[in-house]
Amino acid sequence: MSAEARLRLLLDRAEICDLLVRFARRLDERDFVGYAALFTDDCRLRLPGTEHRGRRGLAEFVAADLGRYHRTQHLSTNHQVEIHDGDGGDTASSRSYLYAVHLRSADDPSDWWSVGGWYDNTYRREGGRWLLHTVDVTPVWLDEGKRRATNAG
Repeated sequence: MSAEARLRLLLDRAEICDLLVRFARRLDERDFVGYAALFTDDCRLRLPGTEHRGRRGLAEFVAADLGRYHRTQHLSTNHQVEIHDGDGGDTASSRSYLYAVHLRSADDPSDWWSVGGWYDNTYRREGGRWLLHTVDVTPVWLDEGKRRATNAG
């Protein structure tokens, strides 16, 4: 692989990792319109038990899901990114760790639930920038704060 090709690969990977940071940050800042802008027009978001297709309506779909929480914190770590060569390097995929906390109330920071698992994503380069094409959320574990403690006794 030439030095130019290696540099392009590193730059593409860095751009996709930055995209994943914006993906999580816009959720937590409740910028659902900005979140939807990170996706292709024909995107697909799959969550356990539900799915949304297309950028149109994506902001409203996510707002209905996460808008009921006082705050959230989404982390996407350990990004394993692969740029696909077969199409000129304009598609990619990744798997990353997911950790998200959902605070139910502004009045009680001990009333939360969290999830850990995987984000399996695909990407497409459009207009010179990487966009999310598919996001598949796979939970591995769930936990919660106050409600678990009060139900345990």
